[in-house]
Amino acid sequence: MKEFSEIWTIYCESFPEDERRTARQQKEILSNDYYKLKSIYYDNVLAGFYGLWHLEHFIFIEHIAIDKKLRGKGYGSRTIKEIIRKSDKKIILEVEKPKNYEAKKRIEFYEKLGFHLNYYDYEQPAYDETKESVSLMIMSYPNKIATDEFKIIKNELYNRVYLYNKTY
Repeated sequence: MKEFSEIWTIYCESFPEDERRTARQQKEILSNDYYKLKSIYYDNVLAGFYGLWHLEHFIFIEHIAIDKKLRGKGYGSRTIKEIIRKSDKKIILEVEKPKNYEAKKRIEFYEKLGFHLNYYDYEQPAYDETKESVSLMIMSYPNKIATDEFKIIKNELYNRVYLYNKTY
């Protein structure tokens, strides 16, 4: 991927260390058939990126970020709408709990696009032994998820995305 270093800069500026992979880990998953890292271009300028997992029961947006100089111009919402338009499956993403202004605004952003906040206990497993797990929440499109569906989603995320290999 020719623009990996530019994407990597946006990635590191957009996510706390515990919520992101190392460069080596990110490059390794590029060969995973379930995973696609996509650039977001507008007017021939790299505006951002997203990481998408095409899993058995749903699509998982692991990361989406817009370059901080280009935020607020609608690139993120246009990208999410395009992902929704192309998907024939439920779409899942993780968000921080609504404990601060930025987290609340992020949840509102996704709700305006039709996502629903699901109130289940959920932790993103640590990406490796140098990082901490992160207490997050799951958002889903086009509707909320039931408890048994949440268990399926959590298991698939833990086993396919995070390679955690535990069943709940």
